[in-house]
Amino acid sequence: MNLSAPQLITWVIGVILGLLGILIHLDVMSVPALERMVRPFWLVSAGFGILAVSNVFKRL
Repeated sequence: MNLSAPQLITWVIGVILGLLGILIHLDVMSVPALERMVRPFWLVSAGFGILAVSNVFKRL
């Protein structure tokens, strides 16, 4: 399997989602609209998922 580095914008989006999930879970910050829609676990999972998928596909 050939892996490639993710593009910068994909990497930034994945890291921001992951950090948001961690910070919300630790009660460092609060985003009420976001907290009603998804749990912090799913934000972290989505961030890691985006990073993993972008490593597999070249142009992502």
